[in-house]
Amino acid sequence: MIIGIDVGGTHADGVLLDGGRPVAKHKVGVDRRSLGEVIILLLQQLAPADRSRLRRLQLSSTLCTNAIVTNTLDPVGMLLQSGPGLNPEFFQDSCRAWFLDGAIDHRGQILRDPDPATIIAAAAEIRREGLDSVAIVTKFSHRNNRHELSIARQLTDRFAHISLGHRISGLPNFPRRVYSTWLNAALMSRFNRFTDSLEMGIRHLGINCPCYVLKADGGTIPFARAREFPCESIHSGPSASVMGCLALGVDQEDAVILDIGGTTTDIALLVDGSPLLEPYGIEIAGRPTLIRALKSRSIGLGGDSRVTLDDNGVFTIGPERQGTSMAEGGSAPTPTDAMVVLGKLSLGSARQAAAAMLRLHPRQEPEYTATLLLDAFVARIRATVEEMIEEVFARPVYTVAALLHRRRITPRRLIAIGGPAKALQEFIADGFFLPCTVPDHYEVANAIGAARARLTVQATLYADTGDGSLSIPEISSLESIPSRYTMADAEKRLQKAISAMVKEMGMPACPDIDFHERLEMNVVRGFSASGKILNLKAQIRPGLAAI
Repeated sequence: MIIGIDVGGTHADGVLLDGGRPVAKHKVGVDRRSLGEVIILLLQQLAPADRSRLRRLQLSSTLCTNAIVTNTLDPVGMLLQSGPGLNPEFFQDSCRAWFLDGAIDHRGQILRDPDPATIIAAAAEIRREGLDSVAIVTKFSHRNNRHELSIARQLTDRFAHISLGHRISGLPNFPRRVYSTWLNAALMSRFNRFTDSLEMGIRHLGINCPCYVLKADGGTIPFARAREFPCESIHSGPSASVMGCLALGVDQEDAVILDIGGTTTDIALLVDGSPLLEPYGIEIAGRPTLIRALKSRSIGLGGDSRVTLDDNGVFTIGPERQGTSMAEGGSAPTPTDAMVVLGKLSLGSARQAAAAMLRLHPRQEPEYTATLLLDAFVARIRATVEEMIEEVFARPVYTVAALLHRRRITPRRLIAIGGPAKALQEFIADGFFLPCTVPDHYEVANAIGAARARLTVQATLYADTGDGSLSIPEISSLESIPSRYTMADAEKRLQKAISAMVKEMGMPACPDIDFHERLEMNVVRGFSASGKILNLKAQIRPGLAAI
């Protein structure tokens, strides 16, 4: 048995799966101030009497996303070693930063070590400002991590939380690494408090099984790793939507996934039945990062979005949510009220729902206004989908399996999930002129996706045979290699590294590993080859875990 929980902006959904089949499902309202208590409440309702039957607990959470949206991130002291070339002031507007001397070049060669006195002075100033989270990023640390590790060793006893840039990702791009590491450090304290509370509640319920968190790329990581890399849990909600649709069955065709909630609608695209991936990194709060994620778009449009109508007959729907629908005792008209008026939903007071439509347009029949409102709701979604398709067509993107060669995405179907999905099915089909499928268990599809997702890992190898060095930044590995080191040797070493990572995360067997983005270049000195540069990436592909 597996428990899956998805915490959204309005409701938290939970399912208990037995052999992949839902045998229990529950939904509760969300209080952002006490997400841990919401999850424990769901667990009380879902956990089987025989706790020993539980194989694992997997959840997606809005904790980190909420902190970003509400700008309640912890303050962070940044220690940056930018070296020559790039003006490091690009980061000053985002966070308090201290700049260190020393440098490492693009091939990982140490040009100059940082001055220890400068490091200690910066640390003392950070402590005086009351900061307890530190992020350390040196340029080209993915090639050589020695400076980051050395600085961290000097600060270990001074700060509760230290994030290192090379551990976040093995991809290049110094500004992206800086923003990613800052974000990770800013979330670490909050996420660890949340996990402490959650683990205490889980033990109190007598649950003793592995616990995992859903990542932005549609895979999972155990709680222990999520504590170290909370930034990976950002956007876990949209990835739960995609994995839920895959778990509930999709055809091998181009399709659009719509996860319609009370506060937002998440949109994702499938190409030949496979999700699209942002392999290099997503933009978060207007800043580019190295956080890998499934490609999705979230818009402030949901069943409980506040609705107004201007003098020109144009609806404004969202992005704010002013409580529940008027049918349920709320104070503002919502799309949910329109669904109740048209008989698509049976909840609350039909009289109050009609009053909501009359508030929008006093001289029209409520049914007429409700129809226009839901048509406008779907039109807004369609416009966003069309923007996404144009964006995908304009630049190279990847599916979770491989590069998507330049071709037009032509959706053949829409897949709608979330609470209002069934009520909106006909409007969506008519608005897009395409079939709209609403799968079984659509109202808890995200929780099913969280439950069925499998562990994913990505690692990067960089080898320089001329200098005899090899780096796997994700595991802080820096090794010596012989001059005859080949790409085949690199594949074996990276496979060994990923297998060890998977074992450390509690998986008894390592799933199939995909190797991609192989790059091999000759190094020329004095008009003759003096070695090779080898770049290699490998991953356990996001997908559904075996039942």
